[in-house]
Amino acid sequence: MNEVNKRNQDTWKPLGPVYDPSVSSIDEGNSIYIEGQCEGEPVLTLILRRYDWPQSTLREEWESGRFAYRDPDIQMDPGERWIAEAPAAGEISGRVVFVGGLWSHPTFRRKQLPVLSIALMRSISLATWRPDFAIGMIETGPMTRALLPLYGYPPIQPGMMIVGGWRTFESNLIWETPNMLTEHVLNSLIGPDQPDQRNRRDEGIRRARAPR
Repeated sequence: MNEVNKRNQDTWKPLGPVYDPSVSSIDEGNSIYIEGQCEGEPVLTLILRRYDWPQSTLREEWESGRFAYRDPDIQMDPGERWIAEAPAAGEISGRVVFVGGLWSHPTFRRKQLPVLSIALMRSISLATWRPDFAIGMIETGPMTRALLPLYGYPPIQPGMMIVGGWRTFESNLIWETPNMLTEHVLNSLIGPDQPDQRNRRDEGIRRARAPR
């Protein structure tokens, strides 16, 4: 996914360290990369990363830098701060699946592929890891209005911030419990959202290795 990101910087902001195996503990055992292709070229990406926090919370992992870095004391930039003011961040713990890296090529953004990928994310999360929570971060501003409907309007709270480092920005925390994930999956079975039928021959989604 990192390679796809670098090739599409005109429509996709640089990915954070959470997806970089050189500084983060992401690997094949705790991540699943989903890529949609058209004629052999990536047009959709999404990644699921599992965290196990039996004695910790999202707030502790985020603010310590462990959410993204293998060794925060060494790998974080001087002055870099991760701030978790969303109240739910102090309650999210256990087995947690972080959903991120959602991108689609501009040509395909009106073909409902992101909706399909989110539905696939829920099914894979439940079948593979049975998480206590599935979470995501949506940057505040226009991205919130654009992406929140794709996720089916889950609970949302502001206050997840990064200052310095690779990029300074503020995001909203969204989350779902197993019951919420299951309800969305069942609802999609009743009335699935399908990609544009004219493109079914050349659209595909595959599971790949951890991001490079």
